[in-house]
Amino acid sequence: MNYMVIIHNAGDLSSFVSSFGFAEIKEETIKFVPEKTNETMSVYLDFNSGIYLIERFDYPRTEDQKKKAIERAMKRLGESDYKFYSSNCELFATWTMTRAGECEQIENAGQLKIVAADMADSTICNYRSAGIKTVIDKGLQATIIGTESVKKISTLIVDSTSSATSNVVAGAVASAVAAPIEALSCIHSISSLHDKKTDKQIDQRTFEREVTKNISGSLASYGGSVGGAVCGQMLIPVPIVGGVVGGTVGSLVGRLSGSVVSGVLYDIWGKDFLKRTMRNIGENIGLVEPLLLKSVE
Repeated sequence: MNYMVIIHNAGDLSSFVSSFGFAEIKEETIKFVPEKTNETMSVYLDFNSGIYLIERFDYPRTEDQKKKAIERAMKRLGESDYKFYSSNCELFATWTMTRAGECEQIENAGQLKIVAADMADSTICNYRSAGIKTVIDKGLQATIIGTESVKKISTLIVDSTSSATSNVVAGAVASAVAAPIEALSCIHSISSLHDKKTDKQIDQRTFEREVTKNISGSLASYGGSVGGAVCGQMLIPVPIVGGVVGGTVGSLVGRLSGSVVSGVLYDIWGKDFLKRTMRNIGENIGLVEPLLLKSVE
């Protein structure tokens, strides 16, 4: 046989663009070059340097166990929810092989590496919600809401003798409307984490830590959006434009800082109050969202 089929979490430019994710779980065929060249055609496996077979006592041994492992891997084909901390290559591999996701790289990483992972998860790995959602939900929504109707509302709040003040109020009102969208996005993320924990893709501690980061990141994102919209409208006194720019920047900075800081605090003090609180919130949201969706249907 001159080829090998693998299912893995692979990240490249095509995945970033086509699947709107940092990496995607995909099935690929690695073809071997004729033996006379003593090389292989693969960007993932370096046969010339040596390939090692890793085995553990809990890896599949029987044909039935191996079949179920392959079925588990195939069930997640097309998934593009890559996160350095909570949905990485090692978690996918161990979950496929043992039915319980584990990541020794994260467990043995120092605090600086974990902070770097949290920063990446809140930005480049989460650009669909942290970037596009911010621009659309907070930027375009501010543009839509910040029309003549918002200006009329702002004149009821303050004396419109100062156009700058009116613009600031318009920016704040427009950003404030984004609160329900931010809340729904946070609930959806936590529900997804609950499903992963139920499916043993992540463990209890990872679930609790990610719930903490999601809630803190959303609150900080919303606060940064409102504050950024007001500051942006003051610095850029063009109706709507200042609020859109300021709200977008403030939301991104708020989400990043909120997620990273809360992650560090959880690592330091999360064994007690935060652990119990976020676990209860996460569990309740994971149970409530399906009921909400069912009621909507």
